[in-house]
Amino acid sequence: MARSSLDHSSPAALAAIIVLAFIPWVIQSNGAGDLTAVMSWGLLNTNPWQTLPLPTYLGATQGFETLPWSLQVWPLGLGFYCGALGSAAAGVIFEREDMRVTVGLLGLSGVASVIVWWGLLGRGTRGVIPVGVVAVGIVIWWFYYRVLAEIGAPSPPPRE
Repeated sequence: MARSSLDHSSPAALAAIIVLAFIPWVIQSNGAGDLTAVMSWGLLNTNPWQTLPLPTYLGATQGFETLPWSLQVWPLGLGFYCGALGSAAAGVIFEREDMRVTVGLLGLSGVASVIVWWGLLGRGTRGVIPVGVVAVGIVIWWFYYRVLAEIGAPSPPPRE
């Protein structure tokens, strides 16, 4: 029996998930013409232009346990994002995917971005904009609305 294209992610959904890697989780204004973007994979600063991958950032700290809890969630969020990307890629390439897993991992990635944003706000940082959770929400709504519609929907009665 042939599988329906509704059983797995579309190539467009996979492309949208890939694009999420280039959308910041949080944008922080540091002054005129100076922005820092907290990406899922690291930091991007505009003045001067510089990137700092997450492993490098974590290596430059005095230990993972010394970080605020909001920054300790950051690598988990990256893991959730990578899991969603892998799940969607498996759906496109092998036509084998549980889209609930993809949606759940994307949702957890969005929650992690909110925790990072909330942590920055809690330290009194001004000019912090949560972009990532909005982008993740749009991808989930646009490409996986069928999965969202099934959540909480009662099962149809058995046919006799």
